[in-house]
Amino acid sequence: MTIATTPIWVDTQAELESLCARWQQQAAIAIDTEFMRSQTYYPHAGLIQVGDGQGCYLIDPLAIDDLSALATLMTHPGTVKVIHSCSEDLEVFRYLLDVVPKPMFDTQNAAAFANFGFSQGYAALIQQLLSVSLEKGETRSDWMQRPLSQSQLHYAALDVAYLLVAYGKILAELKALGRLEWVREDSANGHRPFLYWCSMGCLPISLSCAWSGRWPLCGWRP
Repeated sequence: MTIATTPIWVDTQAELESLCARWQQQAAIAIDTEFMRSQTYYPHAGLIQVGDGQGCYLIDPLAIDDLSALATLMTHPGTVKVIHSCSEDLEVFRYLLDVVPKPMFDTQNAAAFANFGFSQGYAALIQQLLSVSLEKGETRSDWMQRPLSQSQLHYAALDVAYLLVAYGKILAELKALGRLEWVREDSANGHRPFLYWCSMGCLPISLSCAWSGRWPLCGWRP
């Protein structure tokens, strides 16, 4: 199986709208984010990655003023958003787009239900399922700088390149075990609390609390 890993840069609204329209026709896409959180208690999005099985698209939120097409895609009911270890990424989407992706499939949680290991990191899961070793050297890069380095682009692309293949394997195992509905219910209920940092320390707030009006508690700091 040949898997596309070449990064495709997207920095115009026209490109984004065309791609989002195409992705809405797919059953599933892989998504990820890169962000910085050095001066504030909330994340500044530096990059949004989308993998569709044909390419790894790196969307530049610093260059595109209108991201409404991306927000629409993230809540399109016919396209599953596949993501690994979603908590920080959900926070990014909430601040950047004012949406939380749905329907969503978290491969980290789903892998645990499928007996592939509890709380597996992305690289470890891909190694286990696909026997592919991924480099993690750019984890703490400056994602707000432009241009991004070739190493950063490569790293960001790999974060979504193998995710749909892993999704297929996990999905098959969940169906065989009769546990797919467990994962769907878990995802639909906003299974994992966000951790927001306030001046008092680390405050856990569930996704339902965020939507019910408690979100501003940790949004006061610019």
